[in-house]
Amino acid sequence: MDAGDWAVRGTAWLALAGYFTGAFLLLRGNRRIAKWVWGSGCDFNTLHILVAFHFTHGWSHAAAVEHVARQSEAVIGTPFGAGIWFNYVFTVLWIVDASWLWLKPESYTRRKKWVAWAIHGFLFFMVVNAAVVFAPDMVRWPSAVLCLVLAVMFFRRPDSGELPTEDVGEN
Repeated sequence: MDAGDWAVRGTAWLALAGYFTGAFLLLRGNRRIAKWVWGSGCDFNTLHILVAFHFTHGWSHAAAVEHVARQSEAVIGTPFGAGIWFNYVFTVLWIVDASWLWLKPESYTRRKKWVAWAIHGFLFFMVVNAAVVFAPDMVRWPSAVLCLVLAVMFFRRPDSGELPTEDVGEN
């Protein structure tokens, strides 16, 4: 594996670590630390996209579409290159969510439940696909466990999955 492969994989792993840890902290109500971790995970995801375009796709959207089509055909039997657009939406949505948490934390915790569910539901769906469905075994199984833990935490909350309104990390 060359340096480019390491950069692509490393940024993906760091983005996943930021996603799982940040989501856990958000569900626990610790916005003070979560905003740093959630934001860093978002930054690593954005860096992952840039690194992948540089080292893997030669800055070609068509090459990225072909790569995604090959991956989907290998896993689900159907080439679906348009899946790249889901990755773009994921990236933009995570940037919006992390920015919202940083810039307007009170508004972030007071937003409508359906907005939080839509945003985090889509992000979670994409993480399941990236880290479980399309991932190699060494990533798939730990990620599947972490996805299950997050899902249980979300649905076992007494407030039916709303993000906490208080920050347990602040006095």
